[in-house]
This record gives sequence, C-alpha cells and structure tokens, in this order.
Amino acid sequence: MDTQAFQNALDALETQDYRAAERAFKLALNSIDESDAQHNIVQSYYGLAQVLNADSNGLLFCRDAASNEDSNGDVLLNLAAAEFHSDNRKRAIEAVQQGLKIDPNHTRLNEACARLDCRRKCCIAFLSRAHKLNRLLGRLRRRPVQPELTVHQLLY
Repeated sequence: MDTQAFQNALDALETQDYRAAERAFKLALNSIDESDAQHNIVQSYYGLAQVLNADSNGLLFCRDAASNEDSNGDVLLNLAAAEFHSDNRKRAIEAVQQGLKIDPNHTRLNEACARLDCRRKCCIAFLSRAHKLNRLLGRLRRRPVQPELTVHQLLY
C-alpha cells in the first residue's frame, strides 16, 4: 500500500479538504490488491471522501467495505459518517451499533453512539411509544438543543 498517499489523505480529511482526500485515497486504493488486509479500511475512507464531495456512489463503497469487515471498527465508523451525511440517520445508528459489536472498546464508535443520541426507553413501559402520555413525558425529559452534529464531529 502507498502509505504516504494514505497518510496524506487522512491529513486532508482531518483538515476538511475533501477533494484532496478523495484523490489521495484513490491513489492508496489503486496501490493495493482486494485481498490485502487494509483494503476495506482504504475503500471505506475513499467512499466517505466521495460522499463528502457530494458523490452518492461513495456510499456504495462504504457499504461494500463494511459488509466484508469483521475486525476494524473504523470501517463501520466511516459507514456511519457517510450514512449520516446522506441523511440516513437510522442506518448510521445501525452502522455504529454493528461496529460496537465488532469492536466494543472503540472510543470513537462509543462517542458516535452518544452523539447520535439513540432513542431512550419509553417513560412508561406498558404504554406504547406513541401514547400521548409517553410523548409528553419524553418531550419534558428531552435534552436541551445542541449545535447541529457534523460528520467531522463524528470522526474526530
């Protein structure tokens, strides 16, 4: 793998230069074989960079990489960020939860789970979630409004 291109891409992604990140991740992805152990992580970063550059095909790259992953939580974090950026909040939460099954000690996945604010349990368990009393109590205990969550906050 072209480690210099991969590191340059990570640096560009962190500084939010998504075009440069996409180009560098493409170089790194082209430099490795599909059977390489690092292929899924590079492919997921490449797909994320594409999504951040408004190319919806990147979501397919992220999903493909995540479907083959069984050990690296970063792949699923990238998928969650791509899904979140594409306004697929439910799928983003599912990706985070799947990533936590693979790597329960992954700090950024745990932080992403907290930031995405998964649904809490109902206030009154024997009533349905849609019941008026549960909805009223849920609104009362809802957290104060926080600034809008961005993909960059999920990743770093």
